[in-house]
Amino acid sequence: MGEFDLLRKAVTGRQAYFLDVPGTSSAAALSVVSFEAIEKMGAPTEVRIELTHPQQLARADYLNCDAAFSIVPDNGPPRKFSGFIERFSTIQTTKDFVKFEVVLKSHFARLAAVTRRKIFQHASTPDIIAAILRSHGFRPEQMAFRLRAQYRKHLFRMQHQMSDLAYVHMLMEKAGIYCYILETKYGDQVVFADDIDHYLYDPPLIVPYREAAGLEANGIEAVTAIKTHAVTVPQSFTVADYNPGQAWERFRDTSNVAPQDPTTYGQPYIYGTNHLDQAGAKWEAQLRHEAAIAWQVVYEGESSVLALQPGRVLEMDTALPDAPKGQLIIEVTHSGARDVSYSNTYKAIPADRRFRLELEPENWAKVTGTLSARVTSPDKYTYAYITAAGHYTVRFDSDFETWPNGGESVPLRLAKPFAGKQQTGMHFPALDNDEAMITCRDGDPDKPEIVRFHHHSQARDLVTNDRRWLSRNVIRTQANNKLRMEDWAGQEGIKLSTEHSGKSQLNLGYLVNSKLEYRGEGFEARTSGWGVLRAGKGVMVTTYDRPGASGKQLDMQETIAQLERALVTAKALAASASSAKAEPADTDAQQQMKDDLDGLKKPGLLMSTPTSAGIVAGGGVQIAAQDSMSTVAGKNADWSVLKRFTVAAGEKISLFTQKTGIKIFAAKGPVEVQAQSDAMSLIAAQDLTMASVNGTVRLVAKKELTLESGGAFIHMKDGSITVGGPLDLFLKVITIQKKGAQRLSTAVPPLPESTGAFDEAFVAHWAGSDVPVANTRYQMFSEGKLIAEGTTNEHGETSLSQSHVPQGVSIKLKGS
Repeated sequence: MGEFDLLRKAVTGRQAYFLDVPGTSSAAALSVVSFEAIEKMGAPTEVRIELTHPQQLARADYLNCDAAFSIVPDNGPPRKFSGFIERFSTIQTTKDFVKFEVVLKSHFARLAAVTRRKIFQHASTPDIIAAILRSHGFRPEQMAFRLRAQYRKHLFRMQHQMSDLAYVHMLMEKAGIYCYILETKYGDQVVFADDIDHYLYDPPLIVPYREAAGLEANGIEAVTAIKTHAVTVPQSFTVADYNPGQAWERFRDTSNVAPQDPTTYGQPYIYGTNHLDQAGAKWEAQLRHEAAIAWQVVYEGESSVLALQPGRVLEMDTALPDAPKGQLIIEVTHSGARDVSYSNTYKAIPADRRFRLELEPENWAKVTGTLSARVTSPDKYTYAYITAAGHYTVRFDSDFETWPNGGESVPLRLAKPFAGKQQTGMHFPALDNDEAMITCRDGDPDKPEIVRFHHHSQARDLVTNDRRWLSRNVIRTQANNKLRMEDWAGQEGIKLSTEHSGKSQLNLGYLVNSKLEYRGEGFEARTSGWGVLRAGKGVMVTTYDRPGASGKQLDMQETIAQLERALVTAKALAASASSAKAEPADTDAQQQMKDDLDGLKKPGLLMSTPTSAGIVAGGGVQIAAQDSMSTVAGKNADWSVLKRFTVAAGEKISLFTQKTGIKIFAAKGPVEVQAQSDAMSLIAAQDLTMASVNGTVRLVAKKELTLESGGAFIHMKDGSITVGGPLDLFLKVITIQKKGAQRLSTAVPPLPESTGAFDEAFVAHWAGSDVPVANTRYQMFSEGKLIAEGTTNEHGETSLSQSHVPQGVSIKLKGS
């Protein structure tokens, strides 16, 4: 016989209740005065015991130690409650004994001692519960999962400022799971279940219902009192939520699991149940109605049945109208004392209903403010570590668990000032270790989103009181791409810049350097790379001011007035040139150009200034026009060319001066004037002087030469000279000598044949055949003007049409 049994027999009177504390020898002398044991579905067991002991006991021998409380009836199997001692109190001390109060709880209660902020990822609800139990040292035999449903893995779950016990209870509520405590040969075991099949049916527990007292003395267990409480519950539940990952619709559903029950009424609508799809909406609605129906009818009873425990199905010899298959025990309070027989009170529901824990959203964690976190990446990415949806992973500052880099959370959405369809909105990429502020949609810790970012001591704000930055509004990226808006009074300005191409910038307003020193004002566009100004409808560059940004974009009255004055001048000079039989300027082309530029009716480039304009080039300057080029000056036009000045025209050059004549001088080198394929005329209204200061004047004609004045003439032809006149011939010389014949042959320089880059000859064929149009007269036209005519040869070939510019040509055959 063991020491414990010897001490038990030494206790005066019959002892039916015992507290065993393994490893503590003094526990054998404990005597139970009274006890109360409470068991609830979904909660740990709690046994409150008053005991006496002959001696004062050491706290360390009992507090936080494993223990077991046993109820040993005179007949029938005992009941045992295993767990640990959560409280140990000394409540009375006398010279004969010391009275203690001990609170024993099942090991499941240890979860209440730890409050956490913890992240769970890619785990189902049973996985999370098991992980929490294992973190408290639970062995496999201390927990059991008897589940019928298939539980999807949650991408993300966050335990927020809840004890492990409260969090597990919330998870069970949300998942439709319940639990109860079983006593096994290994001690207490917490069993998780979710359906009717998982109630405790074996062995069947069938007891009589007897209101008469005194049956306990005969050793008969019975239910001695029963009350039935029924309440009106909702007829159905409607739930809805929005999943940003499937944003094409909101998922909504309604469930009524008792459509034949006429006692139900109402339809609560619950939004934000965190389901992801239509199947999830259906489950959430069903869960809520099942929970309501489970608690619709509740029995409160009194009995002496020691085997009653949560999860047990109890049947009586008297049937209950709402419980044809018995009662499911959901709560039991056991009690007894030295002078009071064992009894219990219990609560139950009809056993044919699926039990669900009461859903108590008011006790679920809510995040009312923001949480801090750091953006993460696998290996400190230089650029943003971001998903195809634009989401970021973060490590919550409250999370110290070990995660793979970049996997500390599921990718989170980033809230923005604006985000719209067609990829519209604003987004500044967040980088590794940026401080993010997290909020939770609907206050639900399982719905985190990034709402903003903060600077901190290791990443200073870009606008501070340093160097007068307090007046600057700045957007700056990691590569120093920058938009800066200065509000300092009198120095307002905007700077848009990038480091690329030697700091490409657009500066507006008051311009300063990096030391805030004045650089100028107005606007400046600069780059060390290429620069292009491109506008498909036209560009106007003008220095005519519009103070206060008044007027319209294409206001150009002053510019058009300048063009009109220039056109008036050009027309006047053209009229004078025409009167002098010179070639007039093409003022029609100038008129058309002015009309096109007015309002930029056609894509054009218009530049104007009320004062001066300059083009300066270190290399060359080229001005080209496909059509006409017109230049009008109200006063002078001066060209100063250090080396050569060349003018080439495809058709004609006309120089006309209205008042003070034309001067052509060559300080050095010859002056050559040639009409290489036609006549040349030199005509003066008054004197015409031809002189050689230090040389010879030669007039040479290959065929004949005539000098004429007042009817008198000298005619030279074919080696003969004829001198004639209507009046006298005066010879004022000393002598006249007559000698033999002599010939002077002055070489006439050959004239080059003029060819152009766009010279063309054509071959004409009769339509629909290869037969040449031979020996036929033709005329050749370009832009409506006759440019050549002749006769085709026997092969249908025309003569060469000479041109220095590209031009369209049409040929008309004479007589065809």
